[in-house]
Amino acid sequence: MKHRWTRNLSLKLLSLVVAFLIWILIDNIDNPTRSRLFRDVQIQVVNGESVAEIDKVYDIVSEESVVLKVTERKSVLDKLSQSDFTVTADLENLNEMNTVPLSVTCSDPSVSWDDIEVVPSSMKVQLEQRKQSEFVVNVSVMGQPEKGFEVGRTEIVQGKTVQIAGPESMLNRIGQVVASVNVSRITNDQRLNATLSVYDKNGDPMQMNRLQVKDSSGALLAENSVMVDVSLWEVRNDIDVEVEVTGTPVEGYRMTGVSVMPETVNLVGTKEALDALEGKLVLKEKISVDNVSESFIRDIDITETLADNDELRLVSEADPVVAVSVQIEQSGDRTLRIPLSNLEVQNRPEGMDLAFSPADELPVQVHSDEQKGVITIRDIKASIDLGVCTEPGIYEIPVQIELPEGYTLTSDVNLVVTAEEQEQLPDEDGQNVEE
Repeated sequence: MKHRWTRNLSLKLLSLVVAFLIWILIDNIDNPTRSRLFRDVQIQVVNGESVAEIDKVYDIVSEESVVLKVTERKSVLDKLSQSDFTVTADLENLNEMNTVPLSVTCSDPSVSWDDIEVVPSSMKVQLEQRKQSEFVVNVSVMGQPEKGFEVGRTEIVQGKTVQIAGPESMLNRIGQVVASVNVSRITNDQRLNATLSVYDKNGDPMQMNRLQVKDSSGALLAENSVMVDVSLWEVRNDIDVEVEVTGTPVEGYRMTGVSVMPETVNLVGTKEALDALEGKLVLKEKISVDNVSESFIRDIDITETLADNDELRLVSEADPVVAVSVQIEQSGDRTLRIPLSNLEVQNRPEGMDLAFSPADELPVQVHSDEQKGVITIRDIKASIDLGVCTEPGIYEIPVQIELPEGYTLTSDVNLVVTAEEQEQLPDEDGQNVEE
């Protein structure tokens, strides 16, 4: 007698198959297979040393990211994110066409390589000869120390130069290497960290990720940074500027004065160098009046004087040029400056505002053929008639000068007067009155 479990065995097996098919159908209806795109997945390059071993460097010339098309069940796709995928380019697999096939792995074990399509499927690189050159490093100072100080000297601890290795085309474009150091609010000499930056010959910054930077001894610089010793110098204001005059004017003429504008300058330097000046800076360039018969002005660059002392300089942004004015007059000539308040004013018009040029003093040049006593402004009488200034306008009016006996004017004396009507203001009754 057959066992009841084996009775109608074929029918039972058929029922099991049908049930399994029904389960698959239901599962596909509730959890269908779909495709999903994951964009901008970055490529990780490995085994780059295999290129360096042949004294080459590589440059990625294709896109550095890919698009992944993943075909899987909906329940699996819903749990995936871009970070679940790793796209790798192994440079040991670089072929003769300078392309590297890409491989993809997923952190979810239910997703296999067959479920993923990579676009593009390879990475294109360009090989270039590796080169190493030496460059001088310039220190760039950012910020300002405390008031009363400026940065005097900077010195890179690792040396004035660095060695940079990288693609030959990049090294040929390098124009300047700069170490930027921040000195904001420091009050004494310090050793500060500075970050290196590389600029091309047009002054534009260059990418550092493809360059290897070493110090002058060949040691690799961590994070492309160096240490800089910063020395602070003292700021000293109002140092007198003096100039030496040599030579003799033409016979019958004499030098009556020499002045420097501005009369003082502000310098930065070490305490010892500033103290040695004793409050004055004598210009290196001397002024010659040999065979001169008239006054003159000469511009002198102070930096030429300071160039002989490497512990002194002008304060930042100061104008390095001073004007030296030399007055030459005939023997017996003299220039006196009469205050306008000493002028005797005649016929000043009413209702007019008057402005004078020069505004403070009137230069009067006098000459004496004989040796006379010293003439002063008290010996000179000056008067002006403003009767012509009754209308608005600009007038050049002669000044009448009376001199002591034996003296004459060497040139006419004039005063420029600008006349404007006074503004009229209404009084309480609405009538116009003068302001």
